[in-house]
Amino acid sequence: MLGLICQASGAASRAARIKRVAGEKAVVAFGIRRMHPALSPMLDRAAYIGGFDGVSSLKGAEIIGEKPMGTMPHALMILFGDQVKAWRAFDEIISPDVPRVALVDTYYDEKIESIMAAEALKDRLYGVRLDTPGSRKGNFVEIIREVRWELDVRGYKNVKIFVSGGLDEETVKVLGEAGAEAFGVGTAVSNAPTVNFAMDIIGLEGRLVAKRGKLGGKKQVWRCPECLVDTVLPFDSSKPECPECGGETEPMLKALIEKGKIVAELPKPKKIRQYVLEQTKKLSI
Repeated sequence: MLGLICQASGAASRAARIKRVAGEKAVVAFGIRRMHPALSPMLDRAAYIGGFDGVSSLKGAEIIGEKPMGTMPHALMILFGDQVKAWRAFDEIISPDVPRVALVDTYYDEKIESIMAAEALKDRLYGVRLDTPGSRKGNFVEIIREVRWELDVRGYKNVKIFVSGGLDEETVKVLGEAGAEAFGVGTAVSNAPTVNFAMDIIGLEGRLVAKRGKLGGKKQVWRCPECLVDTVLPFDSSKPECPECGGETEPMLKALIEKGKIVAELPKPKKIRQYVLEQTKKLSI
């Protein structure tokens, strides 16, 4: 049971933090390619229920009941040997309902390739993706501002800027303020620190038991739905008021399995995601 919740909770928590700073801007999970394939569906699901807008893998998308999202790899341009030919081939072959997002940093400067992509695909171009590696030693914020300027002055204000490559909670915030409108976030979520949940025996045949450092006896967690403050009390205690705002609390721990059978409602990933987004709006930090 710990193996099912610890790592997934870590990934979902990091995704929630990143989506919170991204706000209404789209965030897509890009991280599974660096993790063991067997973990991919779990990691994509965790990123999605944590608040991400979509996932890039076929299996992950199937698990959450949504269509996969993505752009194109550098390998496409390299195999064609020409960026414009690659972008046009993508536009010709890929289904019309897939947004045309051109990867624009394979060979030339991001500004130059962005202009090339816009002039090649015209109004069919939805966005450009900047995947500038750290080895370029460039100022990513200034690169984004420069690309935005050059597209705008040429009449391509509708073309969005999608960024990826080593992003995390801090860089998403900074790059979003600079003008980035969508983010592909990978390792920061897929390799997020595991949440160290524990499972301990706290009752045995009616007796209160616990190892050192643990509190014996069955408990209930009472949460204020407004300020999200939790209060832990013995299970048979009366419902407390919120210690912060004095508001009404609600019990968080409910039966999931009884006598080997699932007795709780298991919401779909989309419903879980919506609940998480509503909760994170109430956080003050």
